[in-house]
Amino acid sequence: MSERPDRISGGELTIAVGGTTLVATDAVLAQAGMLRDAQSQAGDWQTRVESIRQLDPGGGWTWTPEDPGLTLVWAGVALGQVERRSGDLAASLIEAAEGYGWTERAAMRLVVFASGRVGYDLGRFRILALLLAAGPAAQGALAWRAWNSHHGSPRIDYRFLTSPAAVVLTKLIVSSLDDVAAGALGVPLPVDLLLGDSGLGLIGVSSTAVAVLAVARSRGLFREGSVGVAAVEAPTRATPPTGVGDLAARIPKATAGQPQVLIENYGTPEHPSYAVYVGGTVDWSAVATTEPWDLTANVTAMAGQNAGSFEAVMQSMRAAGIDGEDPVVIVGHSQGGLVATQVAASGVFAVRAVATFGAPESRVPVPSGVATLTVEHTDDVTTGLGGASLIESEDRVTVRREAFATEEPPPGEALPAHHLDTYQETARMIDASPEENLSGFRGTVTRVLGSAPGEAVLWRGIRLPERPVAQ
Repeated sequence: MSERPDRISGGELTIAVGGTTLVATDAVLAQAGMLRDAQSQAGDWQTRVESIRQLDPGGGWTWTPEDPGLTLVWAGVALGQVERRSGDLAASLIEAAEGYGWTERAAMRLVVFASGRVGYDLGRFRILALLLAAGPAAQGALAWRAWNSHHGSPRIDYRFLTSPAAVVLTKLIVSSLDDVAAGALGVPLPVDLLLGDSGLGLIGVSSTAVAVLAVARSRGLFREGSVGVAAVEAPTRATPPTGVGDLAARIPKATAGQPQVLIENYGTPEHPSYAVYVGGTVDWSAVATTEPWDLTANVTAMAGQNAGSFEAVMQSMRAAGIDGEDPVVIVGHSQGGLVATQVAASGVFAVRAVATFGAPESRVPVPSGVATLTVEHTDDVTTGLGGASLIESEDRVTVRREAFATEEPPPGEALPAHHLDTYQETARMIDASPEENLSGFRGTVTRVLGSAPGEAVLWRGIRLPERPVAQ
């Protein structure tokens, strides 16, 4: 993975608050916040001016330019106008953002409904579809073979994968897989739509992942097992993170044979607090190995089952001395972000804040009261693997940015917008934003972890070999 620590480019930040009820760029929301501050300060100064005017013992005005009482009256009038206009402008900006959020959510519901119907029809008429596709598919295969024989294997162009269109398409395809299965099984369309993503959400990505596991495990793939964890080295000195950039910078890199979890301990022995950082996928093989951060864990986690990576994080936290009352900030990238939200959703630990980067986790319901920051690149197709989420959470702030909006992605790299270092760039942009929801999340992290130094320990999880079955 290439490192680009100094590259700050791409699109601007877009903030979605409370699901998608309010959507705007961070600059617009920051302007609304400043206008509200101006409204408040103008009101305070208007009160002060009136108090000063009341101190006039004369009780009368001469209505001349030298009359200080008249000057105070005009000052009060001007401040009143500033208060009203700044309040009106702030309200207009928020109203526009809420309108955009409502429109975006309505459009997403409509598209999810339509893609579900298309998926259902594909499943319902699967035999006809296969027959119609057989001829063109065979012709395409022959043409591809002829091209390769004369020109050699063409170089793969990954640029489409690094695009917002690919992300949206991935979300719709993943969300429609359960509808394809429902159509193939002959489930009535109204029942499918009622239970699916556009209805009650009782079936969807998780149920599809469960079906994938059932088929794959019968063939020896995606087979989970028990895990063990161990501290990799002695505790080292740590300083509390001061922003989102620090949180992203401390996530362990996804490297084979290296620790996947970092746990920092702050506070006092009587009142400790913890920061937990979880890395992303290391192994993409469909056959489970000793590495718990693999494709098996990805699919298992998407199915809502106990993935090896999830179990390793839970064991690491317990081994680090974290109990159910200690406040925790948990952070993760990619699979680590999905695991982080699942740890918070489990309720086993007192998670106070969650930050995820490039994770397909937006469908995981984080408990109420947990400050949640979801950072997604709109050209990172990995974020689409969680499907098109319609789940609302008032505590979730979603930050989106197109990482390669102003430049071409690096040639030969399949998913550059998913790289941890690219998300670290976005995290630094978040820290530079004055938007109040972002500064509020940073404040939550500071309140939980404090400012005094602490200790950090790296942990590594290993999937244990399967025990032979007794004969």
